[in-house]
Amino acid sequence: MGKPSITITTAKAIINSEYTLIKSHSKYKLPTHFEKLDAGSTKGRTTVVKIFYRRFVRLKPFVSNVKMVRQTYSDYLRYKFTKEDYELKRYLVFNPNGLQSKTSPEPMGSTKGGEKVMPMEEVQKTLQFILKSCSYLPETKEQKWSIARDNTYCRQILKNILTMQYEKYRSVLNRGVGHDELDVKFSHLRTKSSPPTKLNKGDKKKIPVFKIFSDFDTTLVHLNESLGTRL
Repeated sequence: MGKPSITITTAKAIINSEYTLIKSHSKYKLPTHFEKLDAGSTKGRTTVVKIFYRRFVRLKPFVSNVKMVRQTYSDYLRYKFTKEDYELKRYLVFNPNGLQSKTSPEPMGSTKGGEKVMPMEEVQKTLQFILKSCSYLPETKEQKWSIARDNTYCRQILKNILTMQYEKYRSVLNRGVGHDELDVKFSHLRTKSSPPTKLNKGDKKKIPVFKIFSDFDTTLVHLNESLGTRL
């Protein structure tokens, strides 16, 4: 027999052995003055990035009860805001043969020159997605069954994303795959368009690993296109 599961319910959260879910959302909502901020200027962009980043960080305790998963979430969040060139990633998914016109990273947290407008709507929808994945609603037909089920789907998708990201970190440590190859250059997305005969010996050995990550990131980009997010 398994051990009995104990559930603790407070005014702000519900906690058991598997998860901690939010009941009160006020701490994670955007401030009332948010709509007035100018994300196009360097100063405004910096403020907006900090506002979003703080709220994503506040959700960390609710992502999982497992320390390793929470750490993966923190690492992934830091990467998304400071290093990822999502436009390059998206470009390689939809234009795998046109590799020359997109090469310079432009992460969300960059404020250089203030010339690039932050994808406010996409980041806002991403925050809403993560908040839903960490929120509690009872799954009953009488009380918002479809909404509660939607939250469960968000939670499962986030779990899959973090699992795959953890596997990327493991590949960097144990399989001779460089971090920059997967998360900066997106070599796994580039090699899918290159004939094996044109790959060097080292890259040929990485094809099985690259194939897994390429399929996942391609699916994730298409999901983002559908939801309007930046997961």
